Amino acid sequence: MMLVLFLVIFVTIKLNQLMQLTRAASSVDGQTVRLTERLSNNMFSMVGFEKKYLISRDNDFYRRFLRIKNDFNTDLQQLRLLMAGSEKNKKFSETRGLCDKYFSIFTSEIENIKKGRRYAYANYQTQKEKIIEKINKNFKEINWTARSDRDEKIQISSQISYNVFITTSIAAGLSIFFGILISFFNTRTINRSILLLQKKTNDIAEGKFEKISGIDSPPEIKELANDFNIMCDRLRELDELKEDFISHVSHELRTPLTAIREASGLLIEGAFADEPKSSQELLTIVKDECERLIVSVNRILDLSRMEAKMMDYHFNRVSLIYYIRKCLLKLAPIAKRKNIILKLRRQKHLPDIRMDTERIIQLLDNLVGNALKFTDKGGSVIVEVLLKNHARKMIQVSISDTGCGIHKENMENIFKKFKRIECGQNTARGTGLGLSIAKYVITAHGGEIWVESTLGKGSTFFFSLPAA
Repeated sequence: MMLVLFLVIFVTIKLNQLMQLTRAASSVDGQTVRLTERLSNNMFSMVGFEKKYLISRDNDFYRRFLRIKNDFNTDLQQLRLLMAGSEKNKKFSETRGLCDKYFSIFTSEIENIKKGRRYAYANYQTQKEKIIEKINKNFKEINWTARSDRDEKIQISSQISYNVFITTSIAAGLSIFFGILISFFNTRTINRSILLLQKKTNDIAEGKFEKISGIDSPPEIKELANDFNIMCDRLRELDELKEDFISHVSHELRTPLTAIREASGLLIEGAFADEPKSSQELLTIVKDECERLIVSVNRILDLSRMEAKMMDYHFNRVSLIYYIRKCLLKLAPIAKRKNIILKLRRQKHLPDIRMDTERIIQLLDNLVGNALKFTDKGGSVIVEVLLKNHARKMIQVSISDTGCGIHKENMENIFKKFKRIECGQNTARGTGLGLSIAKYVITAHGGEIWVESTLGKGSTFFFSLPAA
């Protein structure tokens, strides 16, 4: 494009020069040549009629002399305009003076003839011949100079035309060369990027979810590569989600099903027919494991409905403190068994909130239960309720523990489904759905949930709910 732009500017300038030279050669130099030739011819005609008149005294010759003189003066005036501002103007001024002198001498002869006076005819003729000779010489010089200027302009025009032709040819050749070169590299870059995308697509088909990095290609291909990387991340997440789901199913569903199968098999075989107490214990195991299965399945179904935004919530205006105390009383035996201090700190005169009681109870049980589960014996779990952001009246609840804490790399994924909190302790594994469900519940209530943690010192889960 730069070459084409240069070519357009260059050709425009040169064509303008060529046009000016052509106009000058045609309208100035060419016209000067024609006028000088015509003036020379008219000069010879005037001299001829002048001599005929002087010899014959025939007024007809004199009248024809005057007509030619009038044309001569007209042409001389046009030549003066062409000579304005040029170096030939000095030569023209000299010629014009000679012409005036010639006409003056001839006029003097006419007056002598009309008055019948005798005059030196030979002397007059000698003067006029010298003047005419100089006039013709000057006309020839002006003519020769004009022809030289015209030839020079024609030569310059030819040179400009040649330069334009050469420059245009070179620029066109370079444009074609660079166009092919750029097209080759662009095509090569695009093909290499497409082949890399094709290879990565095959890798994804084989289960290798690796990003494309360091791709050098046009912006459109880069955007495609970025979209490809986003897709790759999403597929990796789905693959990890699949593995987590399989692990969840194998643990949360397979274990109780195995227990139910073994217990029911023993009952069918009559292994404890003579021991009613043992049979009752087996039936209790079957009942408990069935309840565990129902809870796991319900959590999966609840999460699916929440993701599809099909979950039904039943909001009521209630006191959040009441249900927090109820949750702490329910979990107090676990804290006592592990010798964990379980406390509630609250701000006085807290407003009520509109909430789905069942879902908030489920959330509190999960958060406080996790805090107790990951806190060692002799630790503490503090639940604090405060009124934050008095303009909007947001009630903030925090559940702090002195447990193992959470790794930084797990902080972003902790609220995703099937993600469990791992801290190296020998704790009971959960379903990996509780925190994900908690986030959906808090979001549906118009609040926020987040976590702050220091590895080895404990974690604090926060959630906020708007006041009624």
